[in-house]
Amino acid sequence: LAGVVTGLAQKKSVELKADGIAIPFFDANGKLTHRLTAKTGVVTGAAQSLREVELVYYSATEPQRVVQTLNAADALWDPKKETLTGRGAIEVVTEENTLTGQGFDFTLSTALLHLHRAFTMTNTDLRLTSDRATVELIVERKGEDRKVRDVKRCEAIGNLHVVFAPAARERYNVEELWSPLATYDGATQIITFPQPTRSLVKGRTVESKTMTIDLSAKPEPAK
Repeated sequence: LAGVVTGLAQKKSVELKADGIAIPFFDANGKLTHRLTAKTGVVTGAAQSLREVELVYYSATEPQRVVQTLNAADALWDPKKETLTGRGAIEVVTEENTLTGQGFDFTLSTALLHLHRAFTMTNTDLRLTSDRATVELIVERKGEDRKVRDVKRCEAIGNLHVVFAPAARERYNVEELWSPLATYDGATQIITFPQPTRSLVKGRTVESKTMTIDLSAKPEPAK
């Protein structure tokens, strides 16, 4: 019995608890680019279990202005890989879009976010939902020597449903869409539906093999 107890004791790991955690990140010039904070955290070996997590990114031209925020109730932080993973809810708010989902893994170095369940993307024009999604969160603007924190590319997969806002329905000539898959290009603001798509247009159902919608199309000014 003593041998069994000793063996168990050897496997016990040390836990370190902390409150008010803040981890700043800087660029090559020492400029603050983003900050990871958590209300509480528990460190066990290399793993850091965080509660009430917030990851904030700042503007490259206006250091005090927040351009993207990621919030999660719980996340596991790997400082070596610079990844956040979690099984619960996550919300990402950019200047143009709000993304939510259940279960996630996010790599800070590549800005690649996998949302495992119940994905939504919402902006002023539409609300898109699907079973899961993969999102890249950096857009390189041509002609400007900077990167923008927003949705570069989004691939939404499984039971896709898009509902357009009332003010946008006339502009895009569609009310709702259903499809297995869609990709959104943040640079061009074009949504591509590469598989058979069913849409609702002025109360009538329309089916098509593929479809694209250009969200950059602006309403014509009133005469």
